[in-house]
Amino acid sequence: MKRYLLVLGLLAILSGIVHADANSTNCQGNNDLLNTLTNLPGCIVESFFSYTVSGLVSSSQGLVDSAFKFIFSSPDPLWFCTQYNGLMAVLESLYSIVLMCLAMFFILRSNDAEGRAIAKRWLENMIAMIVLLSFSFQIFQMALDFNTYLATSFANESMKNLFGIQPDFTSAIFALVILIPAISAMTMTFITLLVRYLLIPFLLFLFPIAIFLYFIPITQSWGRTFIKIIATIVFMSAIDALVILGLSSLFTSADPNLADSLVKAFAVIFGFGALGIINLALFAMSILSIITQSKPVMGAVGLTVAGRVLRR
Repeated sequence: MKRYLLVLGLLAILSGIVHADANSTNCQGNNDLLNTLTNLPGCIVESFFSYTVSGLVSSSQGLVDSAFKFIFSSPDPLWFCTQYNGLMAVLESLYSIVLMCLAMFFILRSNDAEGRAIAKRWLENMIAMIVLLSFSFQIFQMALDFNTYLATSFANESMKNLFGIQPDFTSAIFALVILIPAISAMTMTFITLLVRYLLIPFLLFLFPIAIFLYFIPITQSWGRTFIKIIATIVFMSAIDALVILGLSSLFTSADPNLADSLVKAFAVIFGFGALGIINLALFAMSILSIITQSKPVMGAVGLTVAGRVLRR
């Protein structure tokens, strides 16, 4: 691996020298065979440099285009109606069982004022749960539509031109210093937006489960956690669009500090990479909330297993 990096570095340095001294190197065809053979190594390195830079520039532009598409779009929930209806059938069976248990509890505690109050509270929760479950698909679709509305209000497709890499490099070192971090930042942003896009169907199926858990007292904290995760991931692209709005306002302003092309290039890389960092932070927050919520359960399971081992 070190050898490949060394060879790549030498080629980059040599290509920079050749590219900077383009006036003294004639890589276009001519009738002087000796001159052509003399300049052949430099021409090969220069061609390698040109193709590498053009390929990296093309890749960066493709990543920017794809990332913007995922910011302003989400899968249509109607594509998953069949699976959603199957899940809702299971949930209907579950809350029917809960209602029967509630009726049994009310019968057994009918002579107890506290028992009647508890049963009344449970019944109110069940009614609210049934209503929300009945409209859960429409609520989720409205959340997606509202997120798309916010994203398109904050940003638009024309703003992606601000994140384009201009291929007017004068040396290989400068090209690599700019393009490699740019490709890394754009790849991270693209992957996080792609993951968010792929998670939308799973969030659709999780949403009614979260509602069901929220209105059951013993699982209310789990339901609240899942609802927060769903809202965080669904509105992730709207947050990204808001960041793009701020960056576009900065990059299009007459800021003298961004007048230098090198400074602006690094600012563009940092700006687009910030989207990926924000998305990673949102994913991390969602994962940490699940871990935090599951700690009591894991602790109880650990104590149970430890008790059984000690008894043996």
